[in-house]
This record gives sequence, C-alpha cells and structure tokens, in this order.
Amino acid sequence: FFFFFFNRSHRKPSDASKNSHLTDKMATQRPFRVALFGLGRIGAVHFRNILGNPRLELRYVVDVNEEVGKKFAAQAPSSKYTNDLETVVNDAELDGVVVCTPTADHKKIIVAALRAKKMVMCEKPISLDLKELDECYAESVKSNTPLLCGYQRRSDPSFFKLYESCKRGDIGNVQVVKTMSRDNPVPTIAYLKISGGIFHDCGSHDIDLCRWITGEDPHEVFAAASCFKPEIKEIDDFDTIMITLKFPSGKIGSIDLSRKAAYGYDQRIEVLGDKGMAQAHNRQPTSVVISTETGALSDPNCYSFPQRYEHAYAIELDHFVDILAGKCQPQLSHDDARKVSIIADAAEESARSGRPVAIRY
Repeated sequence: FFFFFFNRSHRKPSDASKNSHLTDKMATQRPFRVALFGLGRIGAVHFRNILGNPRLELRYVVDVNEEVGKKFAAQAPSSKYTNDLETVVNDAELDGVVVCTPTADHKKIIVAALRAKKMVMCEKPISLDLKELDECYAESVKSNTPLLCGYQRRSDPSFFKLYESCKRGDIGNVQVVKTMSRDNPVPTIAYLKISGGIFHDCGSHDIDLCRWITGEDPHEVFAAASCFKPEIKEIDDFDTIMITLKFPSGKIGSIDLSRKAAYGYDQRIEVLGDKGMAQAHNRQPTSVVISTETGALSDPNCYSFPQRYEHAYAIELDHFVDILAGKCQPQLSHDDARKVSIIADAAEESARSGRPVAIRY
C-alpha cells in the first residue's frame, strides 16, 4: 500500500477529543463502513481506493443508473446497490459517506448524512451556491459531525513537499506562485453543462493551491478568458483562462488554465522566493528515457486526472479514515471552501467585465 507511506509522512493528527463522540469507534478493530454516492469518473476512482484501503468496508454503492450501480456492487462482496438515500443514512452500522454525484445533488445527501451523524467526504465543490455551502457546514457544526471537502491536490506528495518547503522558508519569502492546469481529454459537453464552468470546475483547484501556499487570501483578481472551441462557446463558457491574484503582502498568484493539452495532462507549480525557487513538475507513467543519436524519448504526461493524482486520491481518502477514527479534523475548513468559491466567482466576473475585481469575503 504505497499511498499509506506518503499519508503518514505528512498528516499531523490533532486532538481526538475534538471528535469526542467517536471514541467508541476508535476502540474497535473492524473497518469503518462507508457508502459511495455517484459512480462516474471520480466515483470510480474512490471505489477502487475504498476497496484497496484495509481500514474501510464498502457497504453501499448508490447511483441513479441501476445497471451501473449493480455492476460496481458485484465487484465488492461487502456492498449492495441502492438508490434510496434514507436506506443508507438510516443504517445504524454505517460510519460515513463519500459523495461523488453531480454538484446539484450534493446538499441533500450531505445534510441527510450529517443529520444521521454519518461523517461526509464530498468532492468539491460542496455547492456552487454560497448559501447552500454555508447550510451544509452549519449542519456539520450542529450535529458535531465532520464534513470534508475534497481538494485532492493538497494530498499530492509533490505538491505537499513543495508546500512544506515554502512553509519552512527554504526559498525565503514567497513572492510569486504560478500554477498551470491544462486538461486532457476535453470533457464532454454533457459534463461541461453541469460542471459550474471552468472557473469553478478547474480554477478552484488552483485558487485553493495559491491560498494554501501563500497562507493568505487575495484581495484583488484580474482574469482574461477566451474560448477556442465553438461547442464550449455555445454554452457560454471558456476553455482558456489566465488569472492574476494580488495578496495583501504583495505576493502575486498566476493561474494558467486550459481545457486541452494535446501532449497530455499538464499540472505544474512554480514558486519564486527571494532566496530561491521551488518547482513541482509533471508525472509520467515511467521514468525511462531512451537516448539515441536522433535525440531522447520519454513517456508523455499522465493521460488524465485519475492517473496523475492516483496517489493523492488514495492519501486524501486515508485522511478521511483518520477523521472517521477521530484522529484529526478535516484538512480543508468551511472558511477554505467558502473563500475558494468567492474568489472563483470574482475571477469569472473579472473575465466577463474585463476589469479587476476587489474580492469581498
């Protein structure tokens, strides 16, 4: 279990008493029982990781497509298929839920699970509506039951090492954070229509990284956006954007996003400090380089996000298991999720208006 090594190297458990209602679960040796909602691309990733985590037992798979749901359930002997939310949350032996459904369905699942005191890990965003996002976290506080919003890039071993290096001051005072996220393949139009747009679907990841690495909240944003694919333009979205974030200390964030990287999934970070630079490069399937008189050949970048963030998703899920065990609090807070959404909205406003936008939290 390769991912467990990384997980233990950078997770700092907090006081378990913060989750005092979980102490009875900490004493048991049985795996934590979870339900998985949504079996699309990211749901399939979490499905594999749940089955591969010895601290978890998959009890339910939930999807609107019965054929797909039963196909997944057949691969996990401990699980069964259902599409009934109440059946899942009312199961007294269930410990938590992992939510991978379309964003519009998040709130009803999250609230029902939290009210039943089932801990929740939900793929970002919790909601595109700030009021709904706040209501979900308010329910978490009211029920004293953790809610984890899944921004998996914080769990990526390379990105985490870069973050730790910057935090230690290895490159001095951070001045510029540059992130690059270029997608592959181009998502389907059916997906893009429900994605919330490129600023929330893609940009929110990079906005979260910039806040995380700088340790600050930007106060101004300027964004430029274009659309080169007619079918994306028809749904009033963009496929290529640049975002500049200005921070109170003078730090600058630069975010480069595209829906298409013909050469493979492109995910990089560069941080400039007054004493040096930190970089996190792309991953390839193997590290083999073949050199001949005609040049050097290496593997292309990982195909897409399930391959590039294979370990990050497993580490993130293991973090959720630590939450289930009462060992720590969610690494991403209500404040984090809320501010990322506000910044993404402001960036889109800037792109559509052509003007810098002051960010009000």
